[in-house]
Amino acid sequence: MLQYMLTPSDRYSLAELAQMAIEGDCGWLVLPTSGMTDDMVREECAELVPLCKEAEVILTLTDRPELARDLGLHGVYLTSESGHAPAAVREELGPEAIIGVEISTAGTVKTLEAMDIDYAVLSGELPQDKCVELIVDAREGGAILPLVMQGAMTPAEGAEMRGLGATGLLVGRGISDAEDPVEAVREFLKAGE
Repeated sequence: MLQYMLTPSDRYSLAELAQMAIEGDCGWLVLPTSGMTDDMVREECAELVPLCKEAEVILTLTDRPELARDLGLHGVYLTSESGHAPAAVREELGPEAIIGVEISTAGTVKTLEAMDIDYAVLSGELPQDKCVELIVDAREGGAILPLVMQGAMTPAEGAEMRGLGATGLLVGRGISDAEDPVEAVREFLKAGE
């Protein structure tokens, strides 16, 4: 699984980046909402939602479950700064919503599984060796929750994380800042195979 965090670029609008990601066959886009007002998010989604619906691509927001629900999006990714309780968000959005939660310890994984959370994102703040340790500990502890590796990485590093048990990758600048974002998406998808 490849999730593309729509990270602003000097060259392209978020809608243009979304279109290129879709052209590269990315099936999941995440709109980061940090520093954005609700009106700004609505404005971006006015362009993103039709693109995603037409291409049958998942679109989620960070940290704003109410807004994700109001906009009819697929769900929300709760970062460590969100302040939202994952169980309360599941209750609010219902069983059909896709909910991901950023984690920094393996012990959190089993707790999230019990809350019917769909996936966990390994914090991009964690050093790579800590991420590897977390993945191994979670898997050895019997966790089956999908674990998504986030952060600055190359496709080769993403492939390595997949080989160690990460279920997917959450990439931002590695695509947004690439010379050819469409090809970058394809390279990250190959890394996930």
